[in-house]
Amino acid sequence: MQEERKSLTGLTHAEAKEFHRLFVTSTLVFVAITLVAHFLVWNWRPWF
Repeated sequence: MQEERKSLTGLTHAEAKEFHRLFVTSTLVFVAITLVAHFLVWNWRPWF
């Protein structure tokens, strides 16, 4: 069997796709939390 080629980072293509999926999911969760926090603060003190 031929070994999978690795990129400069040392990740295989499958590992890179998995990391990308995790990164995008984490970013979306973070943005959702910040939007909720901003909305709650805006309702609490609209002048903030």
